Amino acid sequence: MSEKWETVTKTKPAASKGKANGTKVSKKQEAKIYTMEDVLPASSVENMYQAAFNPTPASPKKDKKETNGTSKPKPKSTEKKVEKPKIPSTLAQAVKENLRVEDLKNLLESSQVRFPDSPLLWLRDVAAYLNLKLVTQPPTEGDILGGEPSTALTANMKKVINVMLQKSSDSMKETFFETCVANTAHDLSKGMCVTGWRILTQLLAETNPTLVTAHINRYIELRNSYQNRPVVGLSILWSTGQAGNKSLHSGIKVWLEIMLPVITMKHYTKYVVDYLAGLLAAHNITKNTVLNKPVMDIPNFLTVQDTVFIVSTQVNKDCAKTLKDLYPGLRAIAVAGCKNHELFPELLERLGNLSMPDQVVDTLDLLATCLTATPAALVHWHKAYTSHLPQSGQLLQYLDTNWARVKPALDVPEFHETIEAFEDYNQSVINKEGLALASQGCTSLAGKMSTPGMPWFPWKTLSFLLLISTAAIINLDCQKHGNFSKSSTGQFLRDIGQYDRVLTGYQVVVDRSKEGKQWVDTNVPVYAEHARRVGGPYYEVAQTKAGEAWALMILGYGKLELAVKAGVVKVEGWVPGAQEQINRVGQAVVKGGQVMWLRTQQGALTLQQGAVDLVNGDVDWVAVKANAVARAQIVQGQLVAAFNYVQGQVNQLVK
Repeated sequence: MSEKWETVTKTKPAASKGKANGTKVSKKQEAKIYTMEDVLPASSVENMYQAAFNPTPASPKKDKKETNGTSKPKPKSTEKKVEKPKIPSTLAQAVKENLRVEDLKNLLESSQVRFPDSPLLWLRDVAAYLNLKLVTQPPTEGDILGGEPSTALTANMKKVINVMLQKSSDSMKETFFETCVANTAHDLSKGMCVTGWRILTQLLAETNPTLVTAHINRYIELRNSYQNRPVVGLSILWSTGQAGNKSLHSGIKVWLEIMLPVITMKHYTKYVVDYLAGLLAAHNITKNTVLNKPVMDIPNFLTVQDTVFIVSTQVNKDCAKTLKDLYPGLRAIAVAGCKNHELFPELLERLGNLSMPDQVVDTLDLLATCLTATPAALVHWHKAYTSHLPQSGQLLQYLDTNWARVKPALDVPEFHETIEAFEDYNQSVINKEGLALASQGCTSLAGKMSTPGMPWFPWKTLSFLLLISTAAIINLDCQKHGNFSKSSTGQFLRDIGQYDRVLTGYQVVVDRSKEGKQWVDTNVPVYAEHARRVGGPYYEVAQTKAGEAWALMILGYGKLELAVKAGVVKVEGWVPGAQEQINRVGQAVVKGGQVMWLRTQQGALTLQQGAVDLVNGDVDWVAVKANAVARAQIVQGQLVAAFNYVQGQVNQLVK
């Protein structure tokens, strides 16, 4: 140990360690000191400090019991639960709770003040306000035609909105409607409330139903873009269909062009059929409805007919049945009594291509209705008969079957002439398709049509008999008094001042008759000789043929008599005693005819005696009535007796 004092100091650990390792430490390295902020990320350091100074509370565990077996009481929560507002379940409830007329007025007034030249912004503000206030749970779905949601509003609310709508021009209203339909589809696709847009759509359609049909192609494009999303697609159909609430024509047009093309899609079938049912019911359309003008053109009607009878087989059975039940009413307004004569050739043309029996019957019924409704249809049938013989045959058969129904309109001379023309054509052709059916129909109809018959009273016959009777009476009068001048008839004509005129007329007739007889006696032989000379052998041939025809007629009568006798013999072979009975009946008929002839002669004699008495002046005009009645009774008794005699003879022979 050294005897000198040494100063003891503390050495730095890093220096001692460096010396111990035998290495030198630089001043720079000796000054560098690293902290946790330099080594760890900032988030980790923050988490470490937070864990150190703000430790997380321990997970909740069961409270430990105290040594005396009692548990610590839980502290009561001092915070109150916040109750959410209850959403209305119906639209009427939502209107009652959330909507005020004053608020709606103030909204519109402020919007019109801020944007006086932008009606579209007024519309958007009203729609947004209604969408916000009329939220329901579940969401409200509007009625198919009319009804909710617009009916939930009060009259004053509707008036406020309608005043705003009527301030705009027609073109702006069209923009309004298109905006409502487009925004309904857009907002609904996002799951938002669209009650406001639906209300505005209904109010616009009620006042201006033609807003939809003015730009119907735009709505067709909108439907096509959303048709794979049924909820949105149905909302488009609903919005456009509101036009039919006040206008039948607009509703039918929307149904034809927007709804009918998607009837085969299962999500849309029921709505399309239900809309048609609601539209027809709203306008009281039945199968007996007759309009002045049809609601659709002919191509659209043919499309409807194909849909009902062909396309309906591809959809739900219940919907197809409902559609067929609605068809008679739809057809009634589609053809309007078949007054359009152009419908006949269109239906006749396509009749040959139809395969569904119900559609064939419906087309035939329409063709028959066309014939009864307009004479121009007959003209079309005349032109098309030869080129559409099979279809015409079907129509003739249908008319024959339903003749009782169409007779009042078709049993007229014009239709008779048409059938006669058809019969002439049928006889002029052979082996043509449909000829047999057409010929049979023409023959049957010709037999059912009424022919110009005799009147109920034989005026012509009685007039002729009266003329003959008058001539006979005048002749008897002249024979009794020696000449016409001294006769009672001549004296009567002098009394009335017509004797000279009648005598002059009679003399002219006699003279002309004599001249005519002289002309015939002089000229007819000359003309006959000239015809013989000019005709030569042809005249003789004609004379010979006429003789042969007469002989042939006599021969035919003889052959007919022989055939009848042969037939009677054959009947005798089948039924023994039949010939004898036939002979007896013939004899009885002959006897009856003789008796009736005798009775008729007696009646004629009685009539002649009365005429003689009249000429002789022996007629007591006071007793004329009684005498005429007595004579009529005598004639009636004679005729009855003759009839009873013949009837008794026939009955006895038949027994």
